[in-house]
Amino acid sequence: MAQLTEQGFRNFFAFYRGEEQQTEGVDVLYRLLEKLQPELLDDTSVWVTHYRAKPELTVANPLPVQYMSQLDNGPEGWRQCQTSSIAMCLNYLGIKDPVSGGAIDDDLKYRPFVFKHGDTTASSSHQQALTELGVRHRFRTDLHKEDLMREIDKGYPVAIGVLHHGHVSAPKGGGHYLVVRGYTDSHALVHDPYGSIDLVNGGWSTQGIGAGENQKYSWENLIPRWDIGGGWGWTFS
Repeated sequence: MAQLTEQGFRNFFAFYRGEEQQTEGVDVLYRLLEKLQPELLDDTSVWVTHYRAKPELTVANPLPVQYMSQLDNGPEGWRQCQTSSIAMCLNYLGIKDPVSGGAIDDDLKYRPFVFKHGDTTASSSHQQALTELGVRHRFRTDLHKEDLMREIDKGYPVAIGVLHHGHVSAPKGGGHYLVVRGYTDSHALVHDPYGSIDLVNGGWSTQGIGAGENQKYSWENLIPRWDIGGGWGWTFS
């Protein structure tokens, strides 16, 4: 009589589908263990703890978020930073268009959902668009640096709103959105859909399609432009 190999025994778990004969076989095994070696059924037994242990997940830092520019969105693209930033996050998260079933691999594929509910600069429009897409999300006004780092560590990018005008000592402006996709001790690693912000003086160091990809924004000068009694941002965890 041939004995099951270790791999053969593993296959019983791999091919278990809850079929009637499989369930009966498991029940027989359970009764044998209960009778002959009941200690193996203890939930602290070695095989149970090994089986339930989850491997540590290694999350890339920065996250591999595809860059999207707002400046190729037509004449109104200059004011669609929030749309482009959220679209980058949706693409990374693998969100599909519920109608076509295709990937949201361009901000212009997300924008129609926003337009259905209002203006692209309004958080309420994005709230409703994201709900329609079935995306878990929160619009927060109480974020801090540590929250961004925790989101990245969990594998989620964050779209944040900053004041990009005025000197860093007195920032001002209607606000601009960008994606935080990673961090170091000294910098936030971002995709900026418009260009590269002059974090000290305000305005732009560079601007144009692709100019804001893979930027490093120092925490020293980014935080005063963002976390003013709590930073604004979209989280997806």
